Amino acid sequence: AMLAALRQCNPPRSDVLYSMAYQLGVDGLAAFKNTLLMIANGNFSGAAEAMLASLWARQTPKRAQRQAEMMRSGTYASYQEVL
Repeated sequence: AMLAALRQCNPPRSDVLYSMAYQLGVDGLAAFKNTLLMIANGNFSGAAEAMLASLWARQTPKRAQRQAEMMRSGTYASYQEVL
């Protein structure tokens, strides 16, 4: 599922998956089965909503909000205020 999702991602979206894998571990990212399936199917808005409905988002809300917006938009715009 991860490889299929990565194949659908432009650089900002793939960076989200790499970041999540770094933070959660590969197994932690793999647990986002529905999110990865939505990404693999090109449903980036649905994937962003699923990301925000997770324990990960409740534990790291600002990071999750920025990364969900990156997934939705396919841009780095949500990080402009941080950089």
